[in-house]
Amino acid sequence: MSKIILKISGESLKEDLENVSQNKLDKVLSLVNLLKSNHEVAIVIGGGNFFRGRSHPEMDKVTADTIGIFSSIINALYLKDYLTNHNVKCILATPFNVPNLITNLSDGELKNSYNAGQVIIFGGGVGMSGYSTDSGTILALEKLDADLIIKLTNVDGVYSDDPKVNKDAIKYDYLTYEEVLEKDLKVMDAYAIKKCQELHTKILVMNFKDYEKIMAYFNNEKIGTLIGG
Repeated sequence: MSKIILKISGESLKEDLENVSQNKLDKVLSLVNLLKSNHEVAIVIGGGNFFRGRSHPEMDKVTADTIGIFSSIINALYLKDYLTNHNVKCILATPFNVPNLITNLSDGELKNSYNAGQVIIFGGGVGMSGYSTDSGTILALEKLDADLIIKLTNVDGVYSDDPKVNKDAIKYDYLTYEEVLEKDLKVMDAYAIKKCQELHTKILVMNFKDYEKIMAYFNNEKIGTLIGG
């Protein structure tokens, strides 16, 4: 049994004019149900479907980051509501305790709930300006002692260059942590890659559209790009 963290961008929930699409929520639900029968599952969600700070360079950096943090919490609330309504037991975890609205469990309670099969949904990153969702993923990783991060993207793995721009870009089936850092591949930020290396946590990068194929990884078949030691 693997202890898994799904890293999902906020943009993955967006479709057409809907910031949060029921179709995309259905896909997250299907993926969680595929995994949770045999694995422990947590989710780290971004907020880019509502707001991306780098798209607003005229704004104060702290203000932009704060809007992004709360956008991520909005997505976490959407996911918690949707999964709960479809009989998935889950818990919301954020860096904030908002009386009567959001109550956080202790790290010990979160880990016990995770080990007992409840899905933990992390929103809000680390709760401070200047830190990416990658840092939020590492925070979740350290709280739960997970051994696999599945990063869901809009491409089918890690490439030597942007495959949408360079048709000669090479797809990697496997990379070491050192290769990701040396090649400066934009999988996760350098701090996150180094922490995964330190904690011996593998990273599987795959296309969100291919979620139904996820069990291939656990059957030792190739899917996406695997990053490890």
